[in-house]
Amino acid sequence: MFNEFKFIFRNKMLIVALIAIAAIPLLYVAFFVGSMWNPYDKTDQLKISIVNQDEKAKLNGKQVTIGDDVVDKLKDNDKFDFQNVSEKDAYKQLEKGESVGTIIIPKDASKNATTLLDKNPKKIKLETQVNPGSSYTGSQSAQKAIDTVTNSIKDNIRSNYLDQLFASGKKSQSGFQDTSKALGQMSDAESKLIDGNQQVTNGLNQLAPAVGQPAQQLISGNQQVTDGLNQLQQNNDQLKDKIDKSVKQQKGVAFEGDNEKALNNVTKVNENNITKADKYGETIVPYMASVSLFVGAVSFSAIYPLRKMLSKDVTSVKQIFGKLLLYIVQGTLSALLMSSWAIFALNMSIDNIGKFILVGLLWAIAAISITTFLSLLLDRIGLFISMVLLILQLSSSEGMFPIELSAQFFRWIHPFSPMSYAIQGYREAIFTHAGHFDFGFVVAILVGIIVMMIILQYLVLFWFNKREKVPFSLEFK
Repeated sequence: MFNEFKFIFRNKMLIVALIAIAAIPLLYVAFFVGSMWNPYDKTDQLKISIVNQDEKAKLNGKQVTIGDDVVDKLKDNDKFDFQNVSEKDAYKQLEKGESVGTIIIPKDASKNATTLLDKNPKKIKLETQVNPGSSYTGSQSAQKAIDTVTNSIKDNIRSNYLDQLFASGKKSQSGFQDTSKALGQMSDAESKLIDGNQQVTNGLNQLAPAVGQPAQQLISGNQQVTDGLNQLQQNNDQLKDKIDKSVKQQKGVAFEGDNEKALNNVTKVNENNITKADKYGETIVPYMASVSLFVGAVSFSAIYPLRKMLSKDVTSVKQIFGKLLLYIVQGTLSALLMSSWAIFALNMSIDNIGKFILVGLLWAIAAISITTFLSLLLDRIGLFISMVLLILQLSSSEGMFPIELSAQFFRWIHPFSPMSYAIQGYREAIFTHAGHFDFGFVVAILVGIIVMMIILQYLVLFWFNKREKVPFSLEFK
């Protein structure tokens, strides 16, 4: 049962080789994940070219300078390195990879901004340039910068128009109140005129018996004046009533600076995510940890002389238990080295460290069991199939993108990819509620893979003990 270990300790270089192989997953995570642990904190190193061709314009007597305002605002932006350059220099820098994007503000930007309330408004036609062939991720970051600029322009335009509209609204509100007050004063004056005219009518009625017909004519004319004043006052009161209703409707409406700011930014997003990832590197650890442990398993199968240790003098049961113990030791060493680096060197925030280590141990042993079975059964061809299996798993295990974005073939083999379950187990351990499977289900799958591979290896050993040869051997003459 311990023949494997006796053989290892007799060959010192093999010990060194196995330790080096055990360190492969650590190196994968250390270099690959470490190199992109938090790249979005370094976007201030990315250069974005701003080409400002805008010419000044006027809106209701007020000068509009969309381009200059944007350039001034971007000087204080610490997320990206915005630089104001000529169109010719911007193109050269983008072509040579010295910048990741260009934003061109046209010369009619301010002019077109002043037409937005015209019958035929004109849009501001910004031109943006990125170079995804040079760096796709860089171009994506540049797109974020472009969104920053376009939002800045939108805010600038909204601010200009809201300033005008609010000034007009405030003036209108004040004007309605002044008009209502004037109409009230006019109505009071009309009441006095009506009272005075009524006194005249009373006086004429007293003179009528003496004067006769002329007095009657004066009384009739004066009554028409009184009727006219009453009608005027009635119309005046109706107009005042309508204006007062309008003023009442505007009673709770304010046209101040805070209201302008609120309308310029009417939404507030409250993020309530079910998981939290502070660093980009944390999100790719499940993928790279799973890949690195499988690469370590392939390396182990390539270096360790599996077939050399076959012996017809040792029962198949003893041999399989000896190999299983070796796989457990090698897999545990690999998983613990890699896990320790993630936990202590990268200082990852892991929800459940116990689950994180357990997934690593089970997956490392499962991966070694898979690759050693293929090597035992098919010799060097088995090693080649292990490499092909690695490639298939890289494409179908939903490591970097949702599986729904993959081609139909990879979506079909996704459930059959052992690495799929290791990745989901890691996600569940690191973030909780991020894995697509229950953690217990993942553990059961990985244990099942180990058991199945050990049974298959036992059958190979049983074949060897019965026939004194392996089922398949690749020999060169």
